[in-house]
Amino acid sequence: MQGKTGSESWQEVWDKSVNGPRALIDCWQEIPCDPCQEACAQGSIVLSSGICAPPALHAETCNGCGKCVAICPGMAIFLVDRSIGSGLARVTVPYEMRDEIRLGGEAWAVDGEGNYLAEGRITRVSGAGRPGRTMLLTIEVPEEWALKVRGVRGRRKLLEEPEEVEAIEVVEDFTFCRCEEIDYSRLREIITQGEFRSLPALRRFSRAGLGYCQGRFCQSILRSQFLADCPEEDREVESFRVRAPVRPVKLSRLGGEDG
Repeated sequence: MQGKTGSESWQEVWDKSVNGPRALIDCWQEIPCDPCQEACAQGSIVLSSGICAPPALHAETCNGCGKCVAICPGMAIFLVDRSIGSGLARVTVPYEMRDEIRLGGEAWAVDGEGNYLAEGRITRVSGAGRPGRTMLLTIEVPEEWALKVRGVRGRRKLLEEPEEVEAIEVVEDFTFCRCEEIDYSRLREIITQGEFRSLPALRRFSRAGLGYCQGRFCQSILRSQFLADCPEEDREVESFRVRAPVRPVKLSRLGGEDG
């Protein structure tokens, strides 16, 4: 079964959402990622051209269960439901903020850039009180904004006066690479002891960026320190090479079924 991507898929989701919630996929990253496909018991989400392809949706068979919304690591899947009528729609979004948003309370729907779209009412809260789980919030907004909603912000926060910020204590040392447990002071020590001509060389020697996250959290600090302390002559600043996924993937899926 071939799903649809792009504007064609969104139009189908919009049409089918009159009868109930349908998944809206806003994922364009060509990376090895398929939790949404595995989570969909209906087989409505497919990666037709390999694991690196953006997921496509078959809205006809989607039952709006929301499992793909909760499991998507990029928070790029939502639910749209226009069955309530009266010019309103309900949009379900993933929510991982600490701020408590309560059922029946008012909140603001925002787009992917954090811009405010419309004020709405929270009609459903799923997954609250389960540590480590992504909450699902359903907000009721005017239909014209339904396809643009990507998040929710509490209305109470906007009405509060800004709090005075106390002086922040400067931290001289910290663990900047958590995977390999490398402190910032250790990085500075390594750099002063050797003359590294390339960022990959510093990475291999220090082990920073070689853990499970593959440098997603520490790469910026490692790069900025390399640019600041290493000699400019013949200096090479390359991007980190990302290794294969932690979870085993068949080579046929990475290269295509015929690869």
